[in-house]
Amino acid sequence: MIHLAAATGKAKPAEYHRVNAEGTEILLGECEKAGVINFLFISSIAVKFPQKKYYHYALAKEQAEAKVRQSRLHYTILRPTIIIGKGSPALAGLVRLACLPKPVVFGTGKTMVQPIFVGDLALAISEILSADGFSGETLELGGRESLSIEDFMKRIREFLKGHGIAALHWPLAPTIALLGVLEKFLSPILPLNAGQLYSFQCDGLVGPNDLSSRLSPQFLSVKQMLEESLCP
Repeated sequence: MIHLAAATGKAKPAEYHRVNAEGTEILLGECEKAGVINFLFISSIAVKFPQKKYYHYALAKEQAEAKVRQSRLHYTILRPTIIIGKGSPALAGLVRLACLPKPVVFGTGKTMVQPIFVGDLALAISEILSADGFSGETLELGGRESLSIEDFMKRIREFLKGHGIAALHWPLAPTIALLGVLEKFLSPILPLNAGQLYSFQCDGLVGPNDLSSRLSPQFLSVKQMLEESLCP
């Protein structure tokens, strides 16, 4: 069983919990009843962020991981970094910020990211399945390049606009706190939620593991990801 389904984007906290945590628990129970042996859970690198008070998506994924570990199934938990590809919501959000007349970067912009192309993630999933790799591991997976989030946004702008421009740095911590309060009442009309800003605060880099070491050298570069994702 491969479990990729999730509530993402601007869902309400209760919806994140219902779909990502409770939904995973229900699915695990049904798998056990049906005699399923192996379970691959696609989680998120955000689970290991040291701060995620308002990141209800990451909190729900963390709860879901705990349910997987408590199950009787043979499992692997895979935590991808920012996933890039055509229609990627994460990439779309960064494109909007990077291509404003004055690009907006929340915080210092020095937080590190390690984006992964969706096709490379699919390759890793296939590798786990073919190797019957269900030994109770939690594996982090990212692309072959690590860079600051501001540099990533600069490359996005240069790719789409042909030139870069100095960014406006917006205070991060107060914005997260303010959105965390406002989204309780105004979530439908806000352009983003507090959780989506934690990628500007917490490094999204993978820890060493055998799967990443073997596969990441053949993954797409950032330039290749942008070409695959943003070209018509």
